[in-house]
Amino acid sequence: MTLFDRYLLKRFLYVFAIGFVATYGLYIVFDAFSNADDFQERAGSSGNFGMLLSMAEHYFVHAFAFFDLVGAILIVLAVMAVFALLQRQSELYPVLSAGIPTWRLAVPVLVGSMGVILALTVNQELVIPRLADRLQAPRGTHQTALDVQTTRDLVRNIQITGSQLLLDGREIHNAEFLLPVPALVSEPTTLRSRSAIQVAAGEKRPAGWLLKDVEPSFESLSLTDDGRQCVFSSPDGKDVFVATDVTVDQLYNRSASYKYLSTASLVRRIQNPVLGRASIRSQKKHLHERLTKPLLILISVLVTIPLTLRRESRSLLMNMATCTGVLGTLFLLTQSSIYLERLGGVSFDMAAWIPVVVSGAYSAWVSGLVQT
Repeated sequence: MTLFDRYLLKRFLYVFAIGFVATYGLYIVFDAFSNADDFQERAGSSGNFGMLLSMAEHYFVHAFAFFDLVGAILIVLAVMAVFALLQRQSELYPVLSAGIPTWRLAVPVLVGSMGVILALTVNQELVIPRLADRLQAPRGTHQTALDVQTTRDLVRNIQITGSQLLLDGREIHNAEFLLPVPALVSEPTTLRSRSAIQVAAGEKRPAGWLLKDVEPSFESLSLTDDGRQCVFSSPDGKDVFVATDVTVDQLYNRSASYKYLSTASLVRRIQNPVLGRASIRSQKKHLHERLTKPLLILISVLVTIPLTLRRESRSLLMNMATCTGVLGTLFLLTQSSIYLERLGGVSFDMAAWIPVVVSGAYSAWVSGLVQT
């Protein structure tokens, strides 16, 4: 990498970092003023220092979610700013007069873009899943207590509900498990427990829920043969284990909770037969959108360069306005394909990949407009 390549790469990263700090700082100002009462109420007796410490911790955790939200936009804006400054400060003409093609200047910017895309991927796959509970917690608190959405295991037909869901402990308060008749029990039975804790699958143990101090007791259950393969008693007879693949994240905000999962966990959840078809369809759609996101970012970068450095243009301002309009049109294309999918006009996988195909073809068409 040459000295000028490093210069462009540093400028790209600098513009990206400044853009992120500025936008997130603006978000913090608006959000903190709008929700200062919530922070103060939950700070309690700890005073102003405790409230400020809680706010700092809250916005530090949410910085990762904000980075995932605006990272793609900031990449494109940083690329536009880098090449606009090249032309504005007349740094492009000496390079072109030396016989260096314009697209050679795109190499360090593409390297920087792929580096940020890699950071976005690591953030999505490793960081956000670990912070999912904190990201959904109320402002100024660590404990995530949510209302339970009644869910049915479509394989074993077990209905699960409760009064409150604690994400941190993977626990349901006042849990109720309705066992189906005659599949698992010979008469209608609802297992009631003050606390049910999710247990991950082991080498010799299926995944399921451990119901503490359950009523009725295990001895009084009229289990069928299939029921004995699904419902087990603890050694002391006070607790009951119910085997099911329903997890905590399926008991609340089912329309959005899967967005906090890693891709591997999302694929396993899609392959899980306990979910309904509508839920699986939305998750498959999100999976395709996640896979196409890096491609759309790189294509947007390749569209931005020739439109910002368009030859025979009247002004740099006109170039940037044209580039912004084209990128806005491509964004509307993405939203339109999503809307068509909701109307049943196209399949969910086609809705995710149509913008990639169209944007890729357009980037190839405008590549000849770049200044040489």
